[in-house]
Amino acid sequence: MWVLHAGRTTLKGPVDEQMLSAVRRAISASHGEIWLEHQQGPILSIVIGGNRAMVLRLAESGDAGFHTIDPDASPERSGEYALANGQVDQYADRDTVEVRHVVPIVTHFLATLDRWPGVTWQDDNAI
Repeated sequence: MWVLHAGRTTLKGPVDEQMLSAVRRAISASHGEIWLEHQQGPILSIVIGGNRAMVLRLAESGDAGFHTIDPDASPERSGEYALANGQVDQYADRDTVEVRHVVPIVTHFLATLDRWPGVTWQDDNAI
């Protein structure tokens, strides 16, 4: 059982294709906040900001988890990430990935509940 939070929309059930559609819409719009929660606990959070995305994978609510990083990207902040509550965040490019990675990350998470090995992940529990 999944719960999808995309903006003001919440869907429950086996909604894999709806989840991917919500992700694709956010990428096309160049902004959006999406939370994918599984009944067993794992959570994937995605915030799109232009051509980059902040992606978090948590074991459960309250976990510091992991976030995707781009070790070759600039430590400078470029772009804004609008959250569903209206807050606007900024992240260093190094702490985000290009949006082209988001669909494979989500597809892998939906199939395995784990982190996609095609990008680098930083363990935020170790910080």
